Amino acid sequence: MNDCIFCRITAGAAPAKIIYENERVVVFHDHRPQATTHLLVVPKRHYATLLETPAEEVEYLFKVCRALAERLQVEEGFRLVINNGSRAGQIVFHVHVHFMSWIKAVGLGKIELAGL
Repeated sequence: MNDCIFCRITAGAAPAKIIYENERVVVFHDHRPQATTHLLVVPKRHYATLLETPAEEVEYLFKVCRALAERLQVEEGFRLVINNGSRAGQIVFHVHVHFMSWIKAVGLGKIELAGL
C-alpha cells in the first residue's frame, strides 16, 4: 500500500517519532495529539478497517496497549479509540488504536515492552 502513510511509517520510509517497534507493530506519537500522551498503535500488516482485521491481530493490539499503560505508568487513566470508517472519523485507512492519557507518561523515548 504505497499510498498509505502508516505503511510507509512501518516500513521506515516516512518519518515518525517511534517509541516501540517489533515484528508485528509500531507505536509512535500522533502528529496532532489530542491528549497529554497520544500514541498510535499500528500493525505492520495493512488492514483498512477493524472489521477487516483478524481477531488475533486485534487481540495483539490490545495486548500492546495494556503493556504500554503499565510501562508508561498511566494505568489509572487512559483511553483507547479505534475509528472504524469515515463516518466514525477514520482518516487513515490502516487500522490503528489511539492510546491517549491525560497523565504525563513516564519515559516516552524508545522503550521496551515486556512479554510481547
